[in-house]
Amino acid sequence: MDFIEAGGGFVVIHAASATFYDWPEYQQMVGTTWGDSTGHSAASPHKIVIKDNTHPVTRGMTDFWITDELWVNAGINAELHILAESFSDTTNAGRVVMEPVMHWKEVGKGRVFHSILGHDDRAMKNTAWQTLLLRGTEWAATANVTIALPPDLQTNEQVEKNRYSWLASDSSIALLNQGEIMWQYNYLTVKGKPYFHPVRINNSTLTWLSPEDHPWHLGIWHSWKYINDVNYWEYDLSEGVEPFNYLGITEVRDIQIEKGSDFSCVMHLQIAYHEKNGPDLMLDNRKIMVSPPDSAGLYFIDFQLDISALADSVELNRTPLAHEPNGQSWGGYGGLSIRFHPDLFDPQFINPDGSTDMKHGEPQAWKFFGLRNIFGDNIGIAVFTESGNLSHPEPWFMSASNDHPFYFFGPSPLFYNPYTLESGDRLQLGYRMQFYVGDTDKDLLARDYQTFLNK
Repeated sequence: MDFIEAGGGFVVIHAASATFYDWPEYQQMVGTTWGDSTGHSAASPHKIVIKDNTHPVTRGMTDFWITDELWVNAGINAELHILAESFSDTTNAGRVVMEPVMHWKEVGKGRVFHSILGHDDRAMKNTAWQTLLLRGTEWAATANVTIALPPDLQTNEQVEKNRYSWLASDSSIALLNQGEIMWQYNYLTVKGKPYFHPVRINNSTLTWLSPEDHPWHLGIWHSWKYINDVNYWEYDLSEGVEPFNYLGITEVRDIQIEKGSDFSCVMHLQIAYHEKNGPDLMLDNRKIMVSPPDSAGLYFIDFQLDISALADSVELNRTPLAHEPNGQSWGGYGGLSIRFHPDLFDPQFINPDGSTDMKHGEPQAWKFFGLRNIFGDNIGIAVFTESGNLSHPEPWFMSASNDHPFYFFGPSPLFYNPYTLESGDRLQLGYRMQFYVGDTDKDLLARDYQTFLNK
């Protein structure tokens, strides 16, 4: 206490206040605690309202959503300067009031920052929670905040009209809007495969790069699982192996980039598949086209894969399904894939027949995967498949677990069966990935799919 009163700082996170009940000075310092009548909601999406937009920690920050528990009727031991609060709904153990979730207090010459949010790792993956922890800690330590707000969390009171520009290096190409990345394609990276990340629409990042649970998940990317029984999907995690190494190599040999005056972009890649230090098994002459952004800043990405077998026999395969020998419940994946950002929540699906269930493993010509972003807005991705694709209509690998979170999907032409090419055989695959904001329905998606087929 002497340290804090003399000008030091103290940070309280979640249940750190629910201790030292027999130390009145501590309880006064932390401000709120778990009391006899305190409860909490189930871990679920809550809108966090920034009450004080002038304090250094929250200055210029927009409201946001987080999947977390919400303390209800916390014990209040001191006058609070509330930074943020959230509505507690009676349907989720609430009281129909705004509950404080973040506040600050001066103790002598020192400062206390207290966030009741942050129950588990699901909540701690939230970009806003991480940002507030950093800014609150800096303020408690120094009485100042220099850590910038991410673009996604900034208020948009004076946002200018779209102003696009390019950002290119020897390993990536990106389209910027007012200096912030809209999309970035990374083609020569330590992670071993080309991929899109970040991909942003409506001030929200859609993609997640190398999450801890699957570090080989690379935002939006294409990868086979097995080629001739060698793993091309996952890193080699054997002891002593350097990070980001694969047994099967997906090597970008060449790339040509055409930037349009309308801010479209066409990329031509030659990609070779081979084992480490082994001969090429097949080549993919891939074309990727990113459309110019429309008036709402939305766009689509077309993928054209043209694969030629070079070896006498090339078998493309996947993890077996649960009913097959050595099968797994998560078997069947491989191909064009999307791993969604952990800030997103509330998954929604639309299928060509108008149904709204996930339909994991079922053949569909297209699929829409929608979520809500950190502001509570509906956003989503539809993937359209060409009618000539292998296994058309293709099965889909789908995951919508809220726990990690694990939001993942993609067409999986090998879901039910492997596929073998002989030397000289070609395999051509075509997809469009289209982005949406706001309400989306089957009729709109069906029209956009027909536009894709007619391109």
